[in-house]
Amino acid sequence: LAELAEATASAEELRRQQRELTRSNAELEQFAYVASHDLQEPLRKVAAFCQLLQSRYGGQLDERADQYIGFAVDGAKRMQALINDLLAFSRVGRITRPFATVELDDVLRTAEANLADVIEESGARIEAAPLPAVHGEHALLVAVFQNLIGNAVKFRRPDVAPLIEIGH
Repeated sequence: LAELAEATASAEELRRQQRELTRSNAELEQFAYVASHDLQEPLRKVAAFCQLLQSRYGGQLDERADQYIGFAVDGAKRMQALINDLLAFSRVGRITRPFATVELDDVLRTAEANLADVIEESGARIEAAPLPAVHGEHALLVAVFQNLIGNAVKFRRPDVAPLIEIGH
């Protein structure tokens, strides 16, 4: 009888924790949706004005200014993609995009582009063998590569340019 009472109490505690987790996940998904929605509008304005600068003054300023405007436009586009990926990631347990064949070479190029400033500042060199195609979700795989490369750069020996070798 004592074991039955203990098992019943444990099952009820497990159901309570499951309800709490479900509630917490719903709140987190709602927060991610609201945050991504609220961030998209100012980001659209920044991107639009940068593109306006690029089209109106492109070629009239020095090469460095054109390069800076290009960086701003590119950064706004990448930030938009990250916001969309955040929203998609918040829904991973509920609504996922169907897995598809993803070329890991493309994933690596995207991750490198997202980390271009960090890679350049650290002097990091990335050497990658040709990578295979896998079944997965592009945005999540980019996040994996970006985190791995970012950590390799971040947790290197001081004053030593990292060599990051990627293979399979």
